[in-house]
Amino acid sequence: MRFNQYTVQSYLLFAGVTVLTFLLPLIGRWVEGITILSSLPEMVNRHLMYQPITLLICMGFLSLLRTRRPTIFNAYFQKGNIAAAITPVPALSINPKPGRNWLHVGRDFALVISVVTAIIIYLQVMRGEGMNYDLLWKILPFSLVFSVTNSFIEESITRVGVIVALKGVISEGCLPFISAAIFGGVHYWGSPGGIAGVLAAGFLGWLLTKSILETKGIFWAWLIHFLQDVIILTGTFMRV
Repeated sequence: MRFNQYTVQSYLLFAGVTVLTFLLPLIGRWVEGITILSSLPEMVNRHLMYQPITLLICMGFLSLLRTRRPTIFNAYFQKGNIAAAITPVPALSINPKPGRNWLHVGRDFALVISVVTAIIIYLQVMRGEGMNYDLLWKILPFSLVFSVTNSFIEESITRVGVIVALKGVISEGCLPFISAAIFGGVHYWGSPGGIAGVLAAGFLGWLLTKSILETKGIFWAWLIHFLQDVIILTGTFMRV
């Protein structure tokens, strides 16, 4: 590997990805206890602060990526071909039958991963906790809006950021594993958390990076991540 200016810049951009990934939960802790609307649960108030701050940081980082790597950035930061061919990975049971592509596999994974996420959230967050189900319709609009922004922020930094920073410097086959490592690692302190959270988030990071690389777009990554965030945030917001 030639150690040139492009390579140095790539690793500096990746360092930015890593720093921002681990900065997100720190910002979440920093805004704890801040109340904007006293009629809403504490967790909703936290996100009323957290989402605008992190979205602003994300947009600044995307601007940097677009400036430094315009060709790669524009190639992947788009909707992409949602019915692109999928490369089989038999070891992870990704071995689609003939005629099946990302349109089918993305839809199936969206359903399966959502069910798994719901089970983990129930076991880690909801079971045994005081849950105010009367809050559901009050907090659901916030869950939906925050899920759109949160999934966009995390996909932009931990998926698009990894690809734009390292493509051409690191083997393309390694990129999903790199995203899985940083995305899974930071979820040890997240929700879902612990080892189960690391494994679930790590697999999700791997899969969604693979989807962006193969479809040349963020459609499936953003959609699948959005669905998980709706489940996670709704369950968290209803906890009292």
